[in-house]
Amino acid sequence: MTAGEARCMRNTVLPDLSAEWSENEARLALDEWRRSGQTIAAFAREHDMSAPRLYWWRKRLPKDGAAPMLSLVPAKIIAQPEMAAVVIRLPSGVAIEMASASPREIAAIVSELERSS
Repeated sequence: MTAGEARCMRNTVLPDLSAEWSENEARLALDEWRRSGQTIAAFAREHDMSAPRLYWWRKRLPKDGAAPMLSLVPAKIIAQPEMAAVVIRLPSGVAIEMASASPREIAAIVSELERSS
């Protein structure tokens, strides 16, 4: 029995390759790839799947299955203006700069960032 045949025998059922994957299905495929010890390209070839799809999911899903953390730093309000200039810096390095934003707009942005992480 070849190493490839041994790997195929212990594989769990991989997600449908022609359909869109849910996060759980992508995790399953990524877990199988990690257990294989192969490069993504070799694993994708062996299982007749798209390597770019695996790279895409690997970039978006943390290795341990935990959601990426969004953390906020303490801020001190020194005045109560109706509008204020704001910069929100994300852990990825992306900065959202607004020349003027109301507290309601800032709260909506922070709420959406927390929801999407």
